Amino acid sequence: MYTKNCAACHKLFGEGGNIGPELTGSQRANLDYVLENMLDPSAVVPREYQVSIITTENGRTLTGIIKEETERALTVQTQNEVVIIPKNEIESRRQSNLSMMPEGMMERMTNEEVRDLVGYLASPAPPRPR
Repeated sequence: MYTKNCAACHKLFGEGGNIGPELTGSQRANLDYVLENMLDPSAVVPREYQVSIITTENGRTLTGIIKEETERALTVQTQNEVVIIPKNEIESRRQSNLSMMPEGMMERMTNEEVRDLVGYLASPAPPRPR
C-alpha cells in the first residue's frame, strides 16, 4: 500500500521520492497526525512544500514546488519532473493553498488497506524480506 500510494512522492526508510516530506523522522507513529495528513493534506502545508502555479510567456502552466530560486531561474518540482524555468520567461506566478498530495486518497482504499498502510507508516523499521 505504501509503494502504491505514497512512495512516488515520499521517502521512508531511505526509499521513495523527493517531492513530499521525508516520512522516516516525522510523527508517523502518531495516529492523529497520520490521519489528519491523509484525510486533509491541504490543512497544514509547510512553507517548503507549498505549491506554486507558474505560467510562462509561451502559455505553458506548471504546478509544483519551488526547489530552488536564483536571480535568473526557478527550479520547479512537478509531480513528474524537475523543470528549470528562466525568470525572464515567467508571465505569472502565484501560490496555491492546496497540497500536491491528492485529496480523497483513503476513499479509494478498503478498511484493511488503510489499517495496513497506517501500521506500516508507524513501524520503527522496514519489514524484513521473507
